[in-house]
Amino acid sequence: MGDQLIIEQIKNKNVKVFESVFKQYFKVLTIYAKRYVLDLDTAQDITQEVFIKLYERKDELVIHTSLKSFLYTSVKNRCLDYIKIHNIRQQHKDIIQKESSILVEEDDNEIEKTELQEKIYKAIKTLPDQNQKIFMLSRFEGKTNQEIADELNISKRTVETHISNALKKIKALVLIVFIVLIISFL
Repeated sequence: MGDQLIIEQIKNKNVKVFESVFKQYFKVLTIYAKRYVLDLDTAQDITQEVFIKLYERKDELVIHTSLKSFLYTSVKNRCLDYIKIHNIRQQHKDIIQKESSILVEEDDNEIEKTELQEKIYKAIKTLPDQNQKIFMLSRFEGKTNQEIADELNISKRTVETHISNALKKIKALVLIVFIVLIISFL
């Protein structure tokens, strides 16, 4: 039976001819589609969709080439559409994952920063009163060593010694906390 006769039979709703075309081409078209989409199930779905559209639009069917060429071209076009849609979805997923990981990373950094600040404040609270007071005036109120010395009626050198001792104690306490954290992650 020639292509034009087969097409006419399909247009005239001859189910047996349509089934015959389906059986003749389904496997080879599926294999052809798999070369594009790299997945057998997807290739079968695409090939079925081509046959479904062929059947649904049988009344409008106009084929300027052979039936075989028409079917192969239809499958190829549907595969390319699938790949295009799949790639767009993948790009969207990648963007969302990237943005999500950036947000999570920023949240993690903010949490770590807050936790570190909390540990520093706790370390400051363990300092002797005079050390604590001088350190707070220097680091949190931004006063110079001379301003602190004048305010507390002590020498500038005493202020420098208190700040140096405070920094050593704070660094030691924070270092101990970090070592404990590192050990807990191992």
